[in-house]
Amino acid sequence: MVIAKEIMHRGTPVLSFETKVPEALEYFRKHPTSFVAISADIDRYHGVLTEAGLMRIYLRYKSNPAKDSLILYRDLLEPTQLIHENETFPDIVKKLVTAVGNRIFVINDKGAVIGYITAKDILPFFTEGQSEKQFIETTRSLQSDLYLFESFFTKSPFMMHSVNHHGVIQMANEMLHAVLGYEYGELIGKTIFDIYPEENHKKAEAGIKQIFDKGYHKVIQAQMIDKKGKRIDVELVSRALTDQDDKPIGTITVSRPLDMNYLLGCLPHS
Repeated sequence: MVIAKEIMHRGTPVLSFETKVPEALEYFRKHPTSFVAISADIDRYHGVLTEAGLMRIYLRYKSNPAKDSLILYRDLLEPTQLIHENETFPDIVKKLVTAVGNRIFVINDKGAVIGYITAKDILPFFTEGQSEKQFIETTRSLQSDLYLFESFFTKSPFMMHSVNHHGVIQMANEMLHAVLGYEYGELIGKTIFDIYPEENHKKAEAGIKQIFDKGYHKVIQAQMIDKKGKRIDVELVSRALTDQDDKPIGTITVSRPLDMNYLLGCLPHS
């Protein structure tokens, strides 16, 4: 079966988070790309800068030229969706469909980005070498998987999120966004340091290490902080997410406020 590293583009377009806005404009002028990853290190990305995003950044920059580094406009970057190099075609499609911008960045075992895949790159695989029956069966299987993903993860009445080795949030469901006061999608690309109090950052880092080393973290009581800085007492449990070779590629954490009435108050009322 096709895996991510076999169809990815190598040579991911990257700019440092310290890049100046005029330099970013010059980069887009000289390179045939519609996006560029904004990096702090080889395995740490702040988000994705698009042409439209750069246009909005430039308008802000012109009103305050002293703010000239891209990192100062992090709120205008799109979240970075990651996929392991050995993940298979169905997982590639699922992540592309749900990723902002319909692009994913491929990482190796060390967490370094080694390439990227766009929706256009997988279109030939829907028909190339497949009979009409095979195409229909593949599509139905993917639709079923996507429906289950949306029902179980995105629409869960409990708070759920996933982070990588470095604590960067790769997925977060609607309930976590609602309880913490964020618009849906805002948490993607943020880190555990954005949702846990500062005094618990070391414990959170140790928890991630334990999950990757042992595959789980026991049920604990802790606190999260919402967008406005309010602390919320929660109970949570975490396990490792693994690829088809049983290698850990992320975490999955399920949590709930200790005050269930608080959670019920966050549910959408129609």
